[in-house]
Amino acid sequence: MRASITQVAREAGVTPAVVSRVLNADLTLRVRAETRERVLEVARRLDYTPSRAARSLRRSRSNALGLAVHDMSNPLYGEIIQGAQRAVAAAGYALLLADVDGLARGDESARKSLHGGAIDGLLLQREGTGADRTIIRDASSHIPTVLINDRSRTLASVALDDVEGARIATQHLIDLGHSRIAHLRSSGTQRSDARLRGQRAALARAGFGLDERWVLDGAHTIERGYAAMRELLALPDRPSAVVVANVLSGIGAMTAARDAGLEVPVDISIIAFHDVEYAAHLSPGLTAVAMPLGQLGARSVELLLELLDGGTARQVTVVDPAPRVVVRGSTAPPRP
Repeated sequence: MRASITQVAREAGVTPAVVSRVLNADLTLRVRAETRERVLEVARRLDYTPSRAARSLRRSRSNALGLAVHDMSNPLYGEIIQGAQRAVAAAGYALLLADVDGLARGDESARKSLHGGAIDGLLLQREGTGADRTIIRDASSHIPTVLINDRSRTLASVALDDVEGARIATQHLIDLGHSRIAHLRSSGTQRSDARLRGQRAALARAGFGLDERWVLDGAHTIERGYAAMRELLALPDRPSAVVVANVLSGIGAMTAARDAGLEVPVDISIIAFHDVEYAAHLSPGLTAVAMPLGQLGARSVELLLELLDGGTARQVTVVDPAPRVVVRGSTAPPRP
């Protein structure tokens, strides 16, 4: 079987993007001469040759990649975009940002992006909407497509260790003495299912269960997090702590608790994915699960470049660095 660009990169101790640029004699690539020679030697030894399809693609490349997200004001995308931008720049490409809903409408700019050669490949952060399905169906039939922060059985995808992230979030609450722990999820994605599995696993290991009434859709906005928390607090038998699948939903949940006359964390503890800069400046500070978002963006670009070089679609999970809990003021032992 023909060696892949990933194998060459691993053996040479560089990224697939560097391998591609070395083999294409990219004179703008700034690497040491010994690194360039090492890549060439490994490629010769493994008998690596880019596929004919990949060579054909390279002749007509625009040297631009697209990144489509929902709601560009979402602070989570900042770290992902920064990581992607670093990887794109290292490979000599440009990164073009797009709104998912705008692309899905199929206007002239969208057609140019997906069909007219404006971009060589697409990175998509989906949220389980109809617009996502439209883009996947349209884009993947024309250009290489990689799902970011999600998993797929058919498309190339790069995900985080969401099971472990939810497990350590739940374990943090268990260690504080909580056993009645709810979950505000972001439905419609594989990562949402993975986080719910992680919470269930941690609770089961401690001998606790998860009341299905305490699993609600908090989506990924402040408004939805607020509404889900209000619904949760209206239950006659409410939990003492909540794991929230998104930091914006977590802010909404904190506001809903305060509006209901509760004190966070005295009456209810809240922990959320992900750790963003302003989480420390809330009152109280929001305890959060820090996930490697920058590495997620970079690895997604590398996988897309592999596809452009003739690689096959595969699923990647970023496990280094591992998820970690950043403890702040929104979690504490339950009220006696």
